[in-house]
Amino acid sequence: MNVERGINAPIRIMLLGCDTVVGEELLLFSSDLPEIEWRALSCNELLKYDYSAGFLKDIDCDVIIDALSIDRSLDSRYPKFRDELAHYSGETNIQIVMISSALVFSGNKETAYDETDLPDAQDPYSLSLSVSEKCFLAHSQNIVLRTGWLFSGKNDDFVCRTIDLIKKGVNLAHNDNFVGSPSPVSDLARVTLTMIKQNYYGSVNTGIYHYCCSEEISWYGFVEAILVTAGQFDAKALVSVEAIRNCFPDSEDIVLVKRQSLSCRRIFNHFGVKQRPWRASLRQQVKDLYQLA
Repeated sequence: MNVERGINAPIRIMLLGCDTVVGEELLLFSSDLPEIEWRALSCNELLKYDYSAGFLKDIDCDVIIDALSIDRSLDSRYPKFRDELAHYSGETNIQIVMISSALVFSGNKETAYDETDLPDAQDPYSLSLSVSEKCFLAHSQNIVLRTGWLFSGKNDDFVCRTIDLIKKGVNLAHNDNFVGSPSPVSDLARVTLTMIKQNYYGSVNTGIYHYCCSEEISWYGFVEAILVTAGQFDAKALVSVEAIRNCFPDSEDIVLVKRQSLSCRRIFNHFGVKQRPWRASLRQQVKDLYQLA
């Protein structure tokens, strides 16, 4: 906390990637919070600077939220921006909260991943996120917040696309051996701002944290939940969902389950953040999609 500004001064947050799904939800969630004062830059605005972090030197802020990495980490210009941003954090001691993902893990662990588990996914997106985490965590004041499979019911996300297929009567097929914890973006926004406010008012908790909703489920199960929910608002939602399983070649009875669930004990112990169920948010989002149609 900046003591010179006084206890009632708003928290000045620089939001990078305000036009991403996470960025938009952070602004929406905090629209009625007088204790937050935003400085926001969209991905397009960052492009004007050729992803150089030099412009940050002219902006006063207490904390930076990186909602860009999870969305643009495969952009060829991104590594330059990431490195400059990490360097800027080291020079100024301004805290960065990087939003990351359970996708840094391969899913080969039989139980939920802890913060001490090393990222082991090998696809380009996951590897880029892992490198970014290391860059920001090189400075002790920073936080990496990994989350589950995000859904928002907006911007043509997975829920939107699934509802669109249901409306068209298309039968669905999804993997039944990939397990994780769907998490609404609104819940991620709540948790992110809770952590920032606690740190601003005196908490000294930093490093890696995990947050996702409380019920894990397979992709097949999640699609089935969307279909069941859609049936509450659309009597014509009569499509079927087929489970696709990857089995050992010599046995149809053994299924390789990949689990990208996250253990959230640390965030509860340090910040008192409790996991919420995702089904209520899903129902509201599906309802909104049918009402807007």
